[in-house]
Amino acid sequence: MYLADGGGGSSAPTEPAYAGTQTLHVEPSAIPGALAAFREAHDRVSAKVSALDGLQVTRWAEDPVSGEVVTEITQRTNGGGADSAIACLRGYQTQLENAIDALSQAEQKYLATEGTNSAMWGKHHQA
Repeated sequence: MYLADGGGGSSAPTEPAYAGTQTLHVEPSAIPGALAAFREAHDRVSAKVSALDGLQVTRWAEDPVSGEVVTEITQRTNGGGADSAIACLRGYQTQLENAIDALSQAEQKYLATEGTNSAMWGKHHQA
């Protein structure tokens, strides 16, 4: 049985359960820690993107089925389709970059107005 004939046993991909813009609220004093966490996540995702970009899937047997499987795996991993692994990772990478940019801008604003004592960011001083 060939994959094109319905073989392979996997179900059709499902759409994500969320929709629209997602928002993350970060307390001002937590910005430095959040920024460090997002940067670490971005570095890890970037490493996975690089590894997946270099992935070469080869036929493991000289039969038509393994040839179809190689084609299918290549399309699902780094074939460029909207639901491929590389497209999903690149999308996540972009989201992390956007979060890092927003957090960096917020951090710079707090540094400019309240200095380096991040524990006091967002708190009002009573005189």
